[in-house]
Amino acid sequence: MVTEKMNKVIWLVNYYAMPPKLESRHRTIKFAHYLSEMGYNVKIISSSFMHNMNLNLIDDDKEFIEKQYDDLSFVHIHTMSYKSNDLFRFLSLFQFHFKLNKYRDKFEKPDIIIHTALPPFGNILYFTAKKLNAKYIVEVLDLWPESFVDLGLIKKRNPILSLLYYCEKWLYKKADNIVFSMEGGVNYIVDKKWDKNAGGPIDLRKVKYINNGVDLKDFHHFKSIYKLEDVDLENDNTKKIIYIGSIRLANNLKELINAAQILKEYSNIKFLLYGDGDDRVYLEEYCRDNGIFNVIFKEKWIEPKYVPYLLSCSDVNILNYMSGHFGKYGGSQSKMFQYMASGKPICSNLKMMYCFINKNNLGIAKEFNSDKQYAEAILELVSLDQKSLFEMSERAHRVVQDFDYLVLTKKLVDSF
Repeated sequence: MVTEKMNKVIWLVNYYAMPPKLESRHRTIKFAHYLSEMGYNVKIISSSFMHNMNLNLIDDDKEFIEKQYDDLSFVHIHTMSYKSNDLFRFLSLFQFHFKLNKYRDKFEKPDIIIHTALPPFGNILYFTAKKLNAKYIVEVLDLWPESFVDLGLIKKRNPILSLLYYCEKWLYKKADNIVFSMEGGVNYIVDKKWDKNAGGPIDLRKVKYINNGVDLKDFHHFKSIYKLEDVDLENDNTKKIIYIGSIRLANNLKELINAAQILKEYSNIKFLLYGDGDDRVYLEEYCRDNGIFNVIFKEKWIEPKYVPYLLSCSDVNILNYMSGHFGKYGGSQSKMFQYMASGKPICSNLKMMYCFINKNNLGIAKEFNSDKQYAEAILELVSLDQKSLFEMSERAHRVVQDFDYLVLTKKLVDSF
């Protein structure tokens, strides 16, 4: 069995995958790590441009570079840099997949390609897999273009939308297997009437569900070893409401800040926001102009190894999004599982289907009718007695065991 696995080569193709020191979305690198431990020969293929970091790992005319980061083998395909959701970002996505197809014979031939799908930008990779006679597994972490519609970035009447949905359906039809990170992936296909029962081309038997997760061994080790020196984190006299992640349109942090403003009278409650994005400067100015001094903008980026300690210092961890625009088919936010591993209450302004928070009583998740209601939910969680906090923490630690990346990798192998 081990010999058979060692002879199998797997490409994990994810445009956004980063070296471990930079990576906050751990799914690809953790799958690579545990697949390698199981005896597979794994190569991660990603862009040379580090999304949201203004960093390109290739600064000359090389078309790709191969790197070894501890036990992880990477190929970085040279793609153009970009600043935001502009034309260059979408060109970079096309560039990555076309170059990978062009240089496919430069790398050890794969038996299996697991492709983090970005239709229509990556549809060419199906042909790459066929040319290489490799099994082609499509991994769906975001519903493109559905999420663009939900955010209002593409109008439902836009004629290009039909083309984008067609490209998505075509990719799912061609894939040998489809792995959704959100629990409602099957329902998404059924709602679109793309399944064979509705006359569509997709056999639901090839649709799998593997959510994101957390490496529990790393989480607990890092928590005790890598500590941030920060007076706000170390202050035992304050209740710390912590948000980590992007600060952009989709994250809707103004709603959280408005809730924080209502709680200004509680001098022992501080909101600590970690992350960066297009809305950060505006929101910093908004807080200054409106005297919202209980909101503190912290580091724009911290090394992932410090995140477990950071979350262990919190009293409430925040998931915040544009209300009404996400979660119809479930959630797969990586930080949600880190929040669970911390054992601290979670507050979310989004009521998702298949909601882990509500299903397991790990905090409060709902669409708030007002900023005041949001503030009251946060206040309720920071006011929980020790018995309730302990029981909530125990539930979180039990639930998150099913989302340890070793467990998830075994599920991924079953999808082969």
